[in-house]
Amino acid sequence: MNKTPANKGRVVLFVLGATIANILLMAICFALLMALYSLLLSKVLPAEALIWAIVVAFLLALVISTLLYRRLLKLLRERYHLDEYLGLNKK
Repeated sequence: MNKTPANKGRVVLFVLGATIANILLMAICFALLMALYSLLLSKVLPAEALIWAIVVAFLLALVISTLLYRRLLKLLRERYHLDEYLGLNKK
């Protein structure tokens, strides 16, 4: 059991930074997916398909960014001992 108390300031800053990074990652994924749609499918599909493309791109961006975020967080926890730095108990 970790005897050092959690540094609440570090934890709050980490959560805010991680949230902003996750939102930016999702926006980048969404923009890339929409660009891919624009290059490959916009000429083939009718204009009404744009709504469905936006919905699918949003959902895919959400899934992709979540998977990338989890992988990045795992890497940070292993390589830089993030749990110890934040003063959190290891699971």
